[in-house]
Amino acid sequence: MSHHIVRRMGVILVISFMAFGFVCLGVAAAKKPVKPPPEQESFIDHLLFYDTSRWMKADGWTNGPPFDNAWLADHISFVDSTMVIRLDDEGALGESYSSGNYQSIGFYGYGCYEASMKPVIGSGTVTSFFTFAGPFDNGGNGKHNEIDIEFLGKNTWSVQFNFFTNDDEYTSRNEFVYDLGYDASLDFHVYAFKWTATGIEWYVDGELVHFIEDNPTNPTPKATDSLQKIMMNLWPVDQSVEGWAGVFDYQGPLNAEYQWVRFTRGEECEMGPPPEEPPSQPGDGETDSLFLMNIALNLVSRETQVIARVAVVDGTGQPAVGATVKGAWSGAITKGDTVRVTGADGLAIFYSARTKTAGEVKFCVIDITRSGSTYYPYPEDSPETCNSIEK
Repeated sequence: MSHHIVRRMGVILVISFMAFGFVCLGVAAAKKPVKPPPEQESFIDHLLFYDTSRWMKADGWTNGPPFDNAWLADHISFVDSTMVIRLDDEGALGESYSSGNYQSIGFYGYGCYEASMKPVIGSGTVTSFFTFAGPFDNGGNGKHNEIDIEFLGKNTWSVQFNFFTNDDEYTSRNEFVYDLGYDASLDFHVYAFKWTATGIEWYVDGELVHFIEDNPTNPTPKATDSLQKIMMNLWPVDQSVEGWAGVFDYQGPLNAEYQWVRFTRGEECEMGPPPEEPPSQPGDGETDSLFLMNIALNLVSRETQVIARVAVVDGTGQPAVGATVKGAWSGAITKGDTVRVTGADGLAIFYSARTKTAGEVKFCVIDITRSGSTYYPYPEDSPETCNSIEK
């Protein structure tokens, strides 16, 4: 099954109708090529906190069938060195249930994708770790490309592998169900796949268990066509796919858990042992202390503007709410927001001015204040205090 985040379907229909109108009038409308996104590098994420430099939480939309839920950001939390995705009966956006979807901001190509995870048990649920690209998160050619690891809660003694290649109609059938020999919902195990130009290999706890070789009649995805985002989610199915995943019968909140995610770039990558214990995080255990966790920069508005997302935590590692962050822009853009206050997620969001001038844009945090709290800054202008992006 596909996990694509479907939005603005009405817009698609309107555009298609307008395009048809242009054809009837004999007016040629050339489609401007989309600039491919940059390919991201290797990383290890111990999922200790919401790293806004790499990830985003789906928030405030629905996919439509066969998903029977809304996506809400607060249904993803970080507890005891584990990321938890909660599925519950909180009604939102016309849906009876809500859950979480965690996806990378950047796009990735050939390499090894690994996650230590524990899926949900329960008929009618799907817990996943997968890569995806499509029309609304264009990895290159704008078509549906996907590589899946999926757990059907009706039988957590098995795992399903799947892929789609330039398949906007979801017509290919490449599902493969592998018998694990254990109940995956009881403990953490490492599930992974290796994506290359010649095919896809799937692994369980470092052991190769399934392989699909690329062939002309049923090709596997190509990074030269489209890079893909990394995604994790948990969702209940609607009636349209009950024959596949079972009937969803809500009996109370369900939690899917993830310990870490690792991506190793390149077709020569190898599945490694579990990563070493995560590095210590800033903090002194006090709620009245403030620490700068990270600064994430993204290009928007056709690469004429930069958004800086500054994450602030207290000494316990929790988001610091109501902290005033002061910053400064430099480089190709020198103007924009300079003062913002953190929200419930501990994020202060700054928008730069707009310009078509190319070059490096830099954003630095100058100070963080909050009544009754003390900010413990890094050395001035250090990599931890500033970040930059090329535009």
